Amino acid sequence: MKRVLAICGVVTCFLALSGCTTKQGYVAKGNKLSEAGKYADASIQYRKAIQKDPKFGEAHYRLGLAALRQGDAKQAFAALTRAVELLPDNDDAKEKLGDLLLNAYLLDARRPQTLYNQISQLAGKLLTKNPNSFEGLRLNGYLALTDRKPDEAIALLRQALRTKPFDPAVTTILAQTLLQNGQTQEAETLALNLIARDKTYGPVYDRLYGWYFNAKRMPEAENILKAKVDNNPKRADYISQLAFHYYRVNQSAEMNNTLHRILDNSKDYPQGRLQVADFYLKIRKFPESIRYYQEAAKENPKDHIVCQKRTVEALLAQGKMQEASSIIDQTLKEQPKDEGLVRLRADLWLESGKPENVDKALRDFQTLSEAHPEDASLRFQIGQANLLKGDLETARKQFQEAVNRRKDFVQARYQLATISLYQHKASEALEQASQIVSLRPNDTRGRMLHAVAQVAMGNRTQARAELTGLIRDFPEYQEPKVELALLALSEKKYQEARELFGKLGKDNPRAISGLAETSSLEHQFQNAIELLNGALKRSPDSLTLRDQLANTAILAGQYDLALTEFQNLLTSQPNSVPLRVRLGEVYELKGDYNNAIVWYREAQQLSPKDSFSAFALASALAKAGRTAEAKTQYQSLLKLYPDNWAAMNNLAFLLSNTGGDLDEALRLAQHAIQKVPGQPNFSDTVGYVYLKKGMRDSAVQTFTNLVQKYPNASTFRYHLGMALLETGDKARARKELETALANHPSQDEAAKIRELVNKIG
Repeated sequence: MKRVLAICGVVTCFLALSGCTTKQGYVAKGNKLSEAGKYADASIQYRKAIQKDPKFGEAHYRLGLAALRQGDAKQAFAALTRAVELLPDNDDAKEKLGDLLLNAYLLDARRPQTLYNQISQLAGKLLTKNPNSFEGLRLNGYLALTDRKPDEAIALLRQALRTKPFDPAVTTILAQTLLQNGQTQEAETLALNLIARDKTYGPVYDRLYGWYFNAKRMPEAENILKAKVDNNPKRADYISQLAFHYYRVNQSAEMNNTLHRILDNSKDYPQGRLQVADFYLKIRKFPESIRYYQEAAKENPKDHIVCQKRTVEALLAQGKMQEASSIIDQTLKEQPKDEGLVRLRADLWLESGKPENVDKALRDFQTLSEAHPEDASLRFQIGQANLLKGDLETARKQFQEAVNRRKDFVQARYQLATISLYQHKASEALEQASQIVSLRPNDTRGRMLHAVAQVAMGNRTQARAELTGLIRDFPEYQEPKVELALLALSEKKYQEARELFGKLGKDNPRAISGLAETSSLEHQFQNAIELLNGALKRSPDSLTLRDQLANTAILAGQYDLALTEFQNLLTSQPNSVPLRVRLGEVYELKGDYNNAIVWYREAQQLSPKDSFSAFALASALAKAGRTAEAKTQYQSLLKLYPDNWAAMNNLAFLLSNTGGDLDEALRLAQHAIQKVPGQPNFSDTVGYVYLKKGMRDSAVQTFTNLVQKYPNASTFRYHLGMALLETGDKARARKELETALANHPSQDEAAKIRELVNKIG
């Protein structure tokens, strides 16, 4: 019994000791794992040491090194930053952190000042301790390059190389800087000496090749690539680079011979056919690339999926969507969980634009996004799908999510700015465009959006300056010229607009459209229509010209012509929601509310969340006297968009005018006017509800205020006349009603006013 107790005591003691590993013990375990290449396991040990002692600098340092070897820059940055704080004498930690920061700085086109300052501070610490610190001099040399101080950079890099002669990266960047600074002889000698010492460092060959090629020293350009291949005979990518050189200089025979060095040596280049296929894909020789992908898949079945994917790329580049889609479907049967293929299929579905395909693409993108919630590009594609569905609000939210995940996601910012302009949210559009220009100062589309947003904001002087600047910087870019002409048009500078549109050329649809719009604004509608018809004879497929003809026909009161042109446009854009809305609007102008309702309903069915078409449908139903349907439609719209104050106002008016709940009507109308106090139509609705509730004095006061502010608004005078008649003041009522008739009311309203005048007698 005593022996058993003794054994138990030993075991207990051992377990206790094993649970008390010191922080140094964890680091030691981590170091052994790291030496064995097991960096993930090593990181776990280093983190355990940090849990023991959060200020244990050695553990942070080792964790940073392990993260670097795993390619985890974020973790490496955090760990090494902490190591530098805790181990001020650890120069290697400073050097590793400096290198990490420098890479991040050079890869970021914005050149963040915070990164610059951190690099400069680290370099300063290293040089304070050792004025000849290679890493300190290297960091400052690179910063001098980004500051466009080549002489200073050259001096610093030379000094660094005195400490560490022929460091490949620094020697190469020094040679490149010397070339750019015109010191070509020294640069060439330096680069060639490096090659003589280190034949495997590829970038130095590339710098020399680029210089030789641009200087039209073709024999030297060819020879330096030959040397690169000869000195690194196992590198198929170097052989492909030499073949690409022959492609660039139109030496087809040499190109083919060079590629056969890969194809004829399957021992050294087991993936040779795949690499040659990639080469042909790069130079856009798609049939050849597809042939070699097929051969590569047969030769190495393990590369089958890769070859299928790249075959799809080649087919898509040729516009062969159906064939590409077929291969994707076939490959997904073999690899149903291959996210790359799922995404490619979704991209194809989205590109087709067909409603049923857009829905399928949206489902795939949403599934992928759930698996990769931080992938900004997936959010962007979800936004694109919703945009095609006409759901602008959901699209906007997804584009914003993409930007939240990637601040430099310019394509998402383009869409946000464009949607804001469409929704008449000029300040939001200007903010997005400003962000784009901040990220990319020479981005033409960003600058263009910024100028257009300035126009929408009413900042015409600034917009004119920006458009003029775009025309100066990009003389071949037509869009700013069109916008400048449209700006002149908006300022009623018709002659200037004509001249600007005229300079764009008679074959430019935007220019012809602009000239027609100019004539329309001068009430020369027939001239505009003749101009557009003439242009359409030359360019019958121009959607821009047909759209302008339809709009001009509306202004001219030629509604049947407008309907014909919108129908023509719908033939080429069968899923267009805006075109269906325009058709509905034209039928409304004709007084044909039933046909208007048909088109608005189609638009809403295509895009159930489109508030504009939903609002138009509710309004048309009300005008057609279909009160119950109109009320349901407004209520449905407000469930989706509770902040749609126009819908709230219209529902209030509908309720008050059709015997509905007047208390509910007043609540809705007052809520709308509280949110948009400057909207006169909302105030008119409040007054109308007062009148229906028998609050005559309040109604008279509300309508009187409106008439004083808007004396030419027939509706406000009509409603004031109604209210005055209710109070018994027939004389004033008659005067207001006659003034309303003189202010050109609509036909329906005029009939109601005359009926009321006759009632007064």
